[in-house]
Amino acid sequence: MSDTIGTTRETAGTTGGDGAIAIGYGGTPAPELLQPALSAIDSLDGQLHDAVTCDPGPVSQALATAGHYVIKRHVLIPGFAIACGVGVLTGNADLRRAGGVGVVGLVATATASRSIKRFVKRRRPDECAPRRKRGWRISARSLPSGHAASAFAAATALATVSRSPAQSLVIYGTAAALASGRVVRHRHWASDVLAGAVLGTAITLLARRLLPR
Repeated sequence: MSDTIGTTRETAGTTGGDGAIAIGYGGTPAPELLQPALSAIDSLDGQLHDAVTCDPGPVSQALATAGHYVIKRHVLIPGFAIACGVGVLTGNADLRRAGGVGVVGLVATATASRSIKRFVKRRRPDECAPRRKRGWRISARSLPSGHAASAFAAATALATVSRSPAQSLVIYGTAAALASGRVVRHRHWASDVLAGAVLGTAITLLARRLLPR
């Protein structure tokens, strides 16, 4: 990969000669001790990305499009807020609980995700050569995936009132399918999606534990 890893805010996340996508931290080089591991992750991400986007097929394309619009926090937060309000008004404990956990979890997840993005400067697939799309602005805000974080925050909130392990499996499976579309749409690396999934799940689990029943 390139000789320097994320040396400046502008160059952080650039693609090296072997296709690896360098990761910088706050506009400074990653610690030398971490560089081999980060290079390995970058290389695997590149291989997975190219395999997934080579010929995704209509089902994957449809899931990617649905995920782009459905798992936005601007859609999910109002939805859970409405559910919570309806639950309070009707006395439905499940709606109130899931809605309250969802709102808190999604807001906290979005705040954490945006903070991490500002600190970890990683370019998106469509911002990196040779995959860069002409005309795309470089934001270096790929890690973690905010869509994936929101999807799993919502799934964790819904699982709060799940009636069975099978139901929870369907909920999380749907979140995973929608979040994976971020790779298909050429906007995130697989590790970005995984990081977002872990972040959204962990924060919402904490919210679920702290909020009164």
